[in-house]
Amino acid sequence: MSTPTRRYSSSLRARQAAQTRSDVLLAAMRLFAADGWAKTTLQAVASQAGVSVETVYKGWGSKKSLLRAAMDVAIVGDAEPVPLLEREGFVRLLDAPPAERLRGGVALLAGLYAGPLRTVWAAMNEAAAGDREVAGWCEEHEERRRSTLAEWLVTVYGRPCDDTTLDSLWVQGSLEVFTKLTVERRWSSEQWASWYVARVEDALGAP
Repeated sequence: MSTPTRRYSSSLRARQAAQTRSDVLLAAMRLFAADGWAKTTLQAVASQAGVSVETVYKGWGSKKSLLRAAMDVAIVGDAEPVPLLEREGFVRLLDAPPAERLRGGVALLAGLYAGPLRTVWAAMNEAAAGDREVAGWCEEHEERRRSTLAEWLVTVYGRPCDDTTLDSLWVQGSLEVFTKLTVERRWSSEQWASWYVARVEDALGAP
């Protein structure tokens, strides 16, 4: 007779744990984005998330592991383990004409770049300067970004592109180039998106 109560309690604890994890990751993302690697402390993350420092340590073990997880959240916008191209915005574009897939996908990317992702990535690179493991994670992120770009181009054009072309578009679509144009040259995100669409069409033709 007590089984339903135990199941309910277990389910409730699981939901609470998932919510706590999400709260910590979102707090970490915001703080790393605002303050960078060196100035962000686990105590500050814990305080903003409304949990103890022990909870943060138990969940991630170290500040750099928390940064790695916060970077993943910055890429997709939440703590759910769903890849970028399987997110609703990109999935919705699959039913659109190819040209609209191109423009819509780049617009979604520009929106992500303009959010916390750009400055969390800066925090990753700040940490990587003094930590080989974090530097390796940065390399993994960039390789994953290249693979995601290759997959997305196939959904737009219906065919893979050659490695040289892919490398060129991967570089031009980097956060570093986005930052130079939108921060240093003060382009809007929409200007960057139009420019990048033109770069893709220069390389592969109009879809």
